[in-house]
Amino acid sequence: MPGPKTHDIFYKNLKGKLNSRTLDSFPNYDKYNIFVQGHDFLIYYDFYNSKVRDANINLSVELQEHRFQEFVYNYLKTAKESGSLELEDVRLFIGPGYVMHHLLDAYAHPQIIYYSGDHTRNPKTKIWNHGVVENLLDIYMMETFEGCDAKSYRVYKDFKIDEDLISNELIKTIDDSLEDTYEIAGGGPIFKKAFKQLAFYMRLMKYDNWGLKTQFFDKVLGPFAKCSKAFSYHRDYDEVLPYLNLNHEEWVNPTDASIVSRESFIDLYLKALEDGAYIVDELEKICQSGVINKDDIYSLIPNISSVHGLECEREVKILNKKKW
Repeated sequence: MPGPKTHDIFYKNLKGKLNSRTLDSFPNYDKYNIFVQGHDFLIYYDFYNSKVRDANINLSVELQEHRFQEFVYNYLKTAKESGSLELEDVRLFIGPGYVMHHLLDAYAHPQIIYYSGDHTRNPKTKIWNHGVVENLLDIYMMETFEGCDAKSYRVYKDFKIDEDLISNELIKTIDDSLEDTYEIAGGGPIFKKAFKQLAFYMRLMKYDNWGLKTQFFDKVLGPFAKCSKAFSYHRDYDEVLPYLNLNHEEWVNPTDASIVSRESFIDLYLKALEDGAYIVDELEKICQSGVINKDDIYSLIPNISSVHGLECEREVKILNKKKW
């Protein structure tokens, strides 16, 4: 991740950074905000089925850590060859959507992982501090950037999309490029169904006007599933403050202690916005030219993992954590 609402706010903030030529190419930009959930759609697909969810989490991790450049190139090449590159939803999915999701993750995850101490849920202890922190970050971003009360805001309404806006060409492009890059079969239909399931996920797992879900998650499920605090937005705003690094303390990349930073979460978020806007503008320029050249794509899209922000294919082993 970061969490679904943080990505949603990023997509909306990104619009104000894009040049007029790009925006003219995307007259329906606002209607496709869910696309910025990127590879996390695999997590939202049939999320209530533990076996399906666990299998798709593994697929999502594969997309996070491997062959990012190659996937983007294969997607664009497939769209060009089929003639679907001219479709707005096909281009919005890859640039402002998938690539921006990956980029924000790559910039923010090292700091989040350092402060939370993990990335994925521990299968034995069920602890997932990463998810807890990102849930709190969503609350912080909603109240700071959108001025809404996360406890009562009907957040699920932000994640609905008209099914008529999703073209068959988009689903086929996703399907073909996932298979070409990762040998994942049937990925397109998974994304299509997840597009529809996302709003339900947000309503069931995040929206919590009365705080009843917080009580259920923490007191009933808590002793058995120690990641339960990763859900429900009915939580205190101040709980996130220790994880923001607003005092700009020194921290290191969780996989490489030689990489040192004092950046806060907000610093990293704003940096991703600036760099992301440049990438989206240039990528749309390439798409409008109709010439999909591998060297051009590889020179524009950084081949970095969205987990640790370093080169793809690098082993993910968390060596450095904040000592509380």
